[in-house]
Amino acid sequence: MLLNDLCEIFKKNDKFLICTHVTPDGDGLGAEYALCGALLDLSKKALILNADQMPPKYRFIDRRKIIKALGIDGTYPEDVEDWTLVILDTGPSNIGSLADISAIKQSSKLIVIDHHEVDEEKTYPAWLDSDSSSTCEMIFGLLETLNSEITPDIAVALYAGIVYDTGSFAYPRTQARTFKIAEALVRKGAIPNVVFSQLYAKKSKASLKLQTMVTGTLRLYHNDNVAIQLMSREVLIKSRAHYEESQELVNYPLQCSCVQVSIFLKENEEGIRRCSMRSKDSVNCAVIAQRFGGGGHKTASGFHVQKSFAEIQDELLELLRPYFP
Repeated sequence: MLLNDLCEIFKKNDKFLICTHVTPDGDGLGAEYALCGALLDLSKKALILNADQMPPKYRFIDRRKIIKALGIDGTYPEDVEDWTLVILDTGPSNIGSLADISAIKQSSKLIVIDHHEVDEEKTYPAWLDSDSSSTCEMIFGLLETLNSEITPDIAVALYAGIVYDTGSFAYPRTQARTFKIAEALVRKGAIPNVVFSQLYAKKSKASLKLQTMVTGTLRLYHNDNVAIQLMSREVLIKSRAHYEESQELVNYPLQCSCVQVSIFLKENEEGIRRCSMRSKDSVNCAVIAQRFGGGGHKTASGFHVQKSFAEIQDELLELLRPYFP
């Protein structure tokens, strides 16, 4: 699907239900807030409804208080079958409990907007751009094409998402156009140091304790090229931190010059396990994640873990062995 085709869908339809992936992050939340706000400003009906609640650190994005979670502070409209479902920053298989709504399962009105590499047969309309730094970058382009005003609150949401998903403009997909968009958003009202402070200088004491406990599990493999950290449910509970506060810990080992791949095996309070992977461009993390039903980018990917940490660790190390003979 091309951008112009997508714009026609937004022009012709009037009701939009917007969501992002489970455990939403800065890019997904920023993108859905900006799109929903813009559609409301265009006199459309628009509603954000996620499977999981927004982590507290991202509340500054939601100035209009429109980001809701199913069964917590939001519910889907009774005529949901008449609404167009817009999935941002992921595919239909990763929207959690929202996918269980029968009306959504049967809906032919579904659009995906995503910048991740996809390794599945698409049976739905999608605007995909794996060259974009973030889904927020794509939404900026969409709003420009729709001639929608980028208000100060929308500018903050988009800028925050771009900063988050580019690692403060350091990751490989950061391009010249990314900086041009960031400049435009600053001119529209985003204040860089304020956004940075909200994203990275608001950690709780519990998150610092969690960081200490997790980094204490760090082990190096394959001639120190691969770092693995573990976070069990028990560790998370003992630290009293929120699960979402562990998201950035996967990046820590990459500060070491010899570490080329960082793996973070983590478990939430309910015992659901997940693997996050990061690399310095020498290993395609997305290809490995796809082997386990996940996906992402070459340098950042993840997947849900069904096996024990010990089993999945052994499998990952075996898959990485050819990269570091």
